[in-house]
Amino acid sequence: MNLSSKVKRAASEPLLHFLLLGAAVYALYGLVGPGSEPKAAGNRITVTSGEVDWLSASWEKRWNRPPTPEERDGLIREYVRESVFYREALAMGLDRNDTIIRRRLAQKLEFLTQDLVATVPPEAGELQTWFDEHAQRYELPALTSFTHVFVDPDRREDATLADAEGIGAALRALDPPTEGAEEFGDPFMLQSYYPERSEAEIAKLFGGEFASEVAALEPGLWHGPVLSGYGVHWVYVDGRSTAEMPQFAAVSERVVQDWEDARREKFGAEYYQGLLARYEVVIEDDREPVADYAVAPEAER
Repeated sequence: MNLSSKVKRAASEPLLHFLLLGAAVYALYGLVGPGSEPKAAGNRITVTSGEVDWLSASWEKRWNRPPTPEERDGLIREYVRESVFYREALAMGLDRNDTIIRRRLAQKLEFLTQDLVATVPPEAGELQTWFDEHAQRYELPALTSFTHVFVDPDRREDATLADAEGIGAALRALDPPTEGAEEFGDPFMLQSYYPERSEAEIAKLFGGEFASEVAALEPGLWHGPVLSGYGVHWVYVDGRSTAEMPQFAAVSERVVQDWEDARREKFGAEYYQGLLARYEVVIEDDREPVADYAVAPEAER
């Protein structure tokens, strides 16, 4: 094969085409890219002493020790690398039309405004006033202690209610009233005795209708049949405490947290309304609107 043929064959190779194209792109970037011009002041990346301290503190918080000089230099190099990529990404417009970045920036602004609120302590008497105005929130619920006997409809089928009546008669004859009660009825997957449960706790276990009925039963008697999602029950209420209002001192930590949450929510709504007033909101949608998009949901509550 002569030299001319070898040249023609090499020129037809795809790999050569790729290398030439890459070289051309690289040369073009060298001519018009950012490296072809002197570094402007706007392209300077300054890592301040405060940022170095922050990097070191973050390392120490994670590893429970300060970084070595080599590790600190590594942190700075990574910070510079991140800054370079961040600035280039912004210059290329990669932050635009990105749902994750949009949401993250909005959340960060909300967090910053909430931090401002957290730095302002309550005035004298403000927490007590909050407690008095929202006393219902801190009320301790009535607690019921009860024993139950289960009658399984899956096992007894059509005879369930008739068998339940017979079991109820036997239970009423017990003396003391709950002694030996476990000998009646059918096996149950949960407990047969529940001490000091609120209506909400009973509802989680047996359902809302069962809990409401148990809350209204007279203590000291067998009652039934009481229905639940499991089947049929006979219920004996051993005792019940009344709902009561705690003293402020007993729930002060919870009051502080609730007060701070409410203040953050109120400040956030007012801050958003102030920002929103700077904008004209236009919704390009032919459908009938179901909400006023210019009103913050927090402000409506």
